[in-house]
Amino acid sequence: MKIKVEAFVNKIENDDFQSAAFEALPVKKNVDMERLEHLFEQFRSFLEQEKLTRVSQPLLFEDESVTVSLESGIINLPFANSNRVDNFFEKSEDVDVIVNLIVEAADVNASGLRIDSFGTVKDYLTDYQKVNQALTAGVNEQLGLLAKNKNAENEKES
Repeated sequence: MKIKVEAFVNKIENDDFQSAAFEALPVKKNVDMERLEHLFEQFRSFLEQEKLTRVSQPLLFEDESVTVSLESGIINLPFANSNRVDNFFEKSEDVDVIVNLIVEAADVNASGLRIDSFGTVKDYLTDYQKVNQALTAGVNEQLGLLAKNKNAENEKES
């Protein structure tokens, strides 16, 4: 899946993309792939329609709200920052659409936002099971960092 940079920015600014959000899931330590399957299925379904996509799954982790989102973007920036995309590309450039994992939580890092890219949409649709495993590992890595940061903050306050 490819898109012109200008078309991408226009679609995001005009809310011309598919989106879905699910009810919060309580998570103790890690999340397994089966618990995120509905997120992956919805994301894949939208991508198969060749639509730009944002699918979100709120988690309740250690008394903190964590939002895990999958977005189809063109750079590792969330849709909310689409106005910055043309700083990195020419507007007329035709680029691959990529899969971004976005984790939002107060204690994930100083900005409260972590974003990682997991290849192109084309590659995702070719081998989504493998990429879903990597995405699940990415979510668990961020949950681990979140717990570590939260513990460090609690020790600081003591």
